Amino acid sequence: MSLKEVLNSNRPAESRQLACALTFCGGFIDAYTYIQRGHTLSAGQTGNVIFFSSALADHNVPGMINRASTFIAFSLGLLLVGLFHKYVKSHYWRVFCLFPILAICIVVGFLPKSVPNYYIVPAIAFGLAIQNASFSKIEGMGYNNAFTTGNLKKSVVAWSAFFFGEDKSKHTAAVNYMMLTIAFAVGAIISALLQKLLVLKTVWIAVIFLTTINLVYIIALRRNKKIANCNNKLNTFS
Repeated sequence: MSLKEVLNSNRPAESRQLACALTFCGGFIDAYTYIQRGHTLSAGQTGNVIFFSSALADHNVPGMINRASTFIAFSLGLLLVGLFHKYVKSHYWRVFCLFPILAICIVVGFLPKSVPNYYIVPAIAFGLAIQNASFSKIEGMGYNNAFTTGNLKKSVVAWSAFFFGEDKSKHTAAVNYMMLTIAFAVGAIISALLQKLLVLKTVWIAVIFLTTINLVYIIALRRNKKIANCNNKLNTFS
């Protein structure tokens, strides 16, 4: 995977490199909230339903509020992207969709451990939901960059069809989803290791990653627009 491929892609938002980078960040942030912010997953809502049930059984009211508010915030983030895309027709609409998670992570890095987690984790979940919904395809195929269960399932199913069903067309899907699963796992592992050193400030590393991704995406969009304008001029003169 190379940066040049992203910049030269006709659909940079769906490039394998960008998808893996965003999924890496999803794993990184999810590990941060689980380890540092009350054992709550910012994006993995299946886990949060289980954690909510456990908190309910233990009469753990703060735990219930943390998981329930995170679930609701993630849902609202997904809803907002649909409305935003409907009314904002800019070619750069996905660029703006990464701003919330960037801003939220910057602020969260400053907040002490004493701030209740039910203020922090839902905000991060909201930002991750916007990221997840705005970048939802890899080379034309649907994927998730904030959690990995679906990617793992699709990878195994595609590899099964490739090896046992002899369906050679599934190779690209199998590789893409496998790389996404690995990217998420690596992001989570690196986050867990860095938290031994940086603790609450670890989330700022995600800010650096996401800022870099956004800048690369902007450059790719500008490059595509320039190429399209040149092609239009050539068509006009021909």
